[in-house]
Amino acid sequence: MKNKIITAATILFLASCSVQLITPTQSDVDRVKTKYPDYTLAELNEGKALYEQNCGNCHGLKKPSSEPEGEWKEIVPEMTEKANKKGAKIDARQQELILKYVITMSNATVSR
Repeated sequence: MKNKIITAATILFLASCSVQLITPTQSDVDRVKTKYPDYTLAELNEGKALYEQNCGNCHGLKKPSSEPEGEWKEIVPEMTEKANKKGAKIDARQQELILKYVITMSNATVSR
């Protein structure tokens, strides 16, 4: 009985730690057109995939809305450098896609 309670508590804890990222849409791209004029939905989705694969590989993912734009501009380059020192191969283009993704989605509406 005790093992079942511990197992159930562990499952609930792990489920509460997982972040459900919002699926990007064209309206997200349109919202940042003044900031990123040539940005596409494909690039936004590539940034999301890179974020999930690389950032989620070392630690739990943060919701993009958890940090303001200025913080993301500091966090992403620092984390890219750390990840690359640990063997990741995140190039400048990929870093930019991750940064544009988290900045774009930091202002996305949560009601989707």
